[in-house]
Amino acid sequence: MKNLYKLFTLTMGLLALSACEADRDSNPVLNEPDTFVLNVPAFASNNVYDLKNSESLELTCTQPDYGIPMATTYSVQISLEENFVDAHAETNTEANYTTLGTTHSSAKMEVKALEFALALGDLWSASSDEEFPTTPIPVYVRLKAELTNSGRGIAFSNVIELPKVLGYKAVPPLELPSSIFINGSMAGSNWSNWVPLAAVNGMSKFFGLFYFGGTDMFKFGTKEGEYIGFNDPRLTIASDAFTGSDDGFGGQNISVNVTGWYTVIMSVSIKGTDYAFTLDIAPGEVCLIGNAIGDWTFGDKGKFQAPTTADADFVSPVCTGGGELRMSVKVPGEDWWRTEFTIPNGKIVFRENKSVIDSWSEIGPEYAINVKAGQKINLNFVQKTGSVTQ
Repeated sequence: MKNLYKLFTLTMGLLALSACEADRDSNPVLNEPDTFVLNVPAFASNNVYDLKNSESLELTCTQPDYGIPMATTYSVQISLEENFVDAHAETNTEANYTTLGTTHSSAKMEVKALEFALALGDLWSASSDEEFPTTPIPVYVRLKAELTNSGRGIAFSNVIELPKVLGYKAVPPLELPSSIFINGSMAGSNWSNWVPLAAVNGMSKFFGLFYFGGTDMFKFGTKEGEYIGFNDPRLTIASDAFTGSDDGFGGQNISVNVTGWYTVIMSVSIKGTDYAFTLDIAPGEVCLIGNAIGDWTFGDKGKFQAPTTADADFVSPVCTGGGELRMSVKVPGEDWWRTEFTIPNGKIVFRENKSVIDSWSEIGPEYAINVKAGQKINLNFVQKTGSVTQ
């Protein structure tokens, strides 16, 4: 009887092991292929793609072999050359292709003719001094695929030729935004307040001074409530200080992995039929400029002492001279007057695109603040206030 029990136990163990092996064999495994197939349109060789008189171009592909069906995001890339060349800073090589801003979630995609024409025009301008051709030209196309919202599974298709593409000087349907807003966990916003960034004078660039605690995160928009995040395909991240973190709704917040006062810098351009954003960050530096300190540059002697907490003031050095108060937030690469500000009625007001040539008084007497030697300026960038003290 005892031997019979042992035999029964051994048999059940082998059956369990066999079941485990069967389960393991049936578990899906994620493949990460390098390539996949973009189909040549049926009538590509004879058809003229008249972009001006078309709504869209149809492209189809087979999904990359991920091993299991996966949500996939496709981007369309076009070039005037058959061999696509990536940009390499080390060799000062520029990419010879461009990626259209609109992404697609299906293996059958309708590519907007206007967006295609805008991208084609940009490619031509970058590669030739000649006028854009009025006859059809060959254009080369490939797709980039990746697993949606993951950054994994990146693969590139084969390159196909559209031998007869008739382009034109297309005009973007958008205007550059006049504002950028930020909403996040940092002081001054606390996920409840959309904070406007200031415009760099004469440029499509915006900036704002914030205190980050090392774990803060935010989103931004061209208007309040837009919530553009880290994984938005229109966004290019220019600093390792930013990473993506799950927002719980299928997107990603922009996490800031530094502590202290920093200037957030957002550049905006139009790419095809949509905006393109570039996000950067720099140390938060504020300077006295001009007669009050005897220096019309972002010099060290005019630099404010930055606080170590979010609720404290920036404090200027002692003014060495008198005259109209000029101050500026340093944005790397930009002149001080493009990012200057003043404190009418104790409130921080940036110049942005206001018409100031020689004096703030040109837009109102309350904007021109006069100081004397021996005075200091206190600024609170959370409360957006400022004052002159003895």
